[in-house]
Amino acid sequence: MIGAVIPAAGKSKRMGQPKLLIEIDGRALLARVIEALFDGGVGRIVVVCPPESAPESAPLATIANESGCELVIPREHPLDMRASIELGLGRLGRSIAPDHVVVGPGDSPATTAPLIASLLERASRNPRGIVIPSVGGRRGHPIVMPWAIARELAGLGANLGLNALVRGHSDLVELVEVADRRIVLDLDTPEDLAAWRGGAGGLVSYRVRLFAGARELAGKGHLEIELAPGSTVADLRRALGLSEPRLGMLVARAMIAVDEDYAADDQALPASARLALIPPVSGGTTETPTRSRGVGS
Repeated sequence: MIGAVIPAAGKSKRMGQPKLLIEIDGRALLARVIEALFDGGVGRIVVVCPPESAPESAPLATIANESGCELVIPREHPLDMRASIELGLGRLGRSIAPDHVVVGPGDSPATTAPLIASLLERASRNPRGIVIPSVGGRRGHPIVMPWAIARELAGLGANLGLNALVRGHSDLVELVEVADRRIVLDLDTPEDLAAWRGGAGGLVSYRVRLFAGARELAGKGHLEIELAPGSTVADLRRALGLSEPRLGMLVARAMIAVDEDYAADDQALPASARLALIPPVSGGTTETPTRSRGVGS
């Protein structure tokens, strides 16, 4: 079983309002993260809320409770993030301990079900490892670690937190490169929120048409993918695999057409590009994109 801890007891001082109640695409940020965790394969989620004296405590607790989470409501604000995580781990450990624990902030709008599923799949193949998503070597959120490592947090010295725990097991860290550069972002300030809302986190939206076996596997004719400006065809491949895991290894073997011409993996994607994913057909050839067939249109 997979457990998760969401430390949601912060005071949101830099934001100036309870940030986990801020709506992103019509839903409270905490609700979005909880849904992504459950849909991605997490079985139990513990949400550490602010104390009852905090005005945001009741609405956050309501969101967590109605979503099927377990609650921890301390009498006072935890001193720091580590203290919140320890409270959550303590609740998880009261019953049968999980095999792995997902720990991540509740203020990361880029936490999605496909991302969680990808991290958990990697953890299942490397059960002793600490699995962390990354973009260009820069680490993001959330972290998946074995329960045996997670429970060591309580034994660390003062002023040491989750990062110190991970450093202590650096030989077990496995970075999973992902295409969505937003995994390294949090919403800490009004400027962060304005940038996210004003430009979808600075990303470019693409519609990728699916042909032949790709259409059959995905059960749909296209996928909507968001990438950072300047992304390449290789970035698109990674994003497609995360967005629709059912495509599996087909994504690696398929041709990608950019504006109706086959493209190499190092080709940059124009913001207005018409894109198509075209799997190999029998005989090792691929279906040729042409304007008459409407590929990418």
